[in-house]
Amino acid sequence: MTTEWVFDLLLELTEDGYRVTVRNSPAGMATAALTMPLHRREQHAAVQRLLGDPGGDDAQRSAQFALAREVGGKLFDAIFHGPILECWQASWRAAYTARASLRVQLGIGDDPTLRALPWEYLYDDTRDEFLALSVHTPIVRYLSAAHKIRPLVVAPPLRVLVVMAGPEGYPPLAVGRDWRALIDTVDYLGADGRMTFERLAKPTLLDLQRKLRQQPYHILHFVGFAVHDVQTQSGVLLFEDEMGRGRTISGDHFGKLLSDHHSLRLVVIEVRNAARIGGVDPAADVAEQVVRRGVPAAVYQPSRLRARPSLAFLHAFYDGMAVYRPVDLVMAEARRAIQLEEAGASWGLPHLVSRLPNGQLFERYSPPPAAPKPRLYMRSVLTRR
Repeated sequence: MTTEWVFDLLLELTEDGYRVTVRNSPAGMATAALTMPLHRREQHAAVQRLLGDPGGDDAQRSAQFALAREVGGKLFDAIFHGPILECWQASWRAAYTARASLRVQLGIGDDPTLRALPWEYLYDDTRDEFLALSVHTPIVRYLSAAHKIRPLVVAPPLRVLVVMAGPEGYPPLAVGRDWRALIDTVDYLGADGRMTFERLAKPTLLDLQRKLRQQPYHILHFVGFAVHDVQTQSGVLLFEDEMGRGRTISGDHFGKLLSDHHSLRLVVIEVRNAARIGGVDPAADVAEQVVRRGVPAAVYQPSRLRARPSLAFLHAFYDGMAVYRPVDLVMAEARRAIQLEEAGASWGLPHLVSRLPNGQLFERYSPPPAAPKPRLYMRSVLTRR
């Protein structure tokens, strides 16, 4: 057995059908057929109910949570059966004995059906636990990196650049209110000298490039709209041009722009519209493309998350990042913050895309110890009389 506490899965559509492969785990490797847990119509209806607004009724929220367990159980059984289940159980027992977190890395192929499924709701019935809600089994949508990504050594504070874009022709974006709500949630991090938040004055691509060249930023937080580009069949974000009109940028282009800045390690995409084309949210597609183009990690936070749970998520997320914890463990804790704030299943809406095998984005800079001062020796001078 290896001492790497990673359970690396690849879900893909092959010539022989859907397959699941354990590429790396404490218990070795395994492969098996992957049977789609839901028929296409059933999948669409379940996902819409699961990701929809449960309303303020406790009964509706309880029903949504029960649906999350049902769907999550089907997703779990589709992956974890036969040799995959044996490999999982052996790996989980080994990690539990070592008191280590077993990171669940989901490599998902290009098949849109696989990408659209809400894997964040994987539910293990034998342990009565959602994997993504536990810091012992954090889930990340994982993209393999061509080279090892080392944590960036940073002296506090971590610097967050916030872009809020509300172009003309789209629903009004309450930029001032959203900015004040965010700052009220995380201002204590600035007071402690751990993390600073700065808003980009003009949400244009040109001003973003200028700002990133002026000084290093570590996290980019985008608040705005994402739409589906019919020509490219991919998601795009909406910035503004100099006249305040919408200016689109694809995830591919956005990722290239950001990857040129070595200090920028994380993108948080918080969208204000809920369009889903073919089951895949355009903003989720952007998050994936950004990581494919070199940014180590991206977090997608959809509009269906209500204001209070959303702020609870950001509070817990940035609090964990400010003390340099691994981003996948921070995501698990931020999901729990949503669950504590609101019953239902909205905790599974955000997801993390990453190229980091251990989730460590940053390391705190520690100055070298001061050199010891040279000791002075007094020489006794004896005088003879």
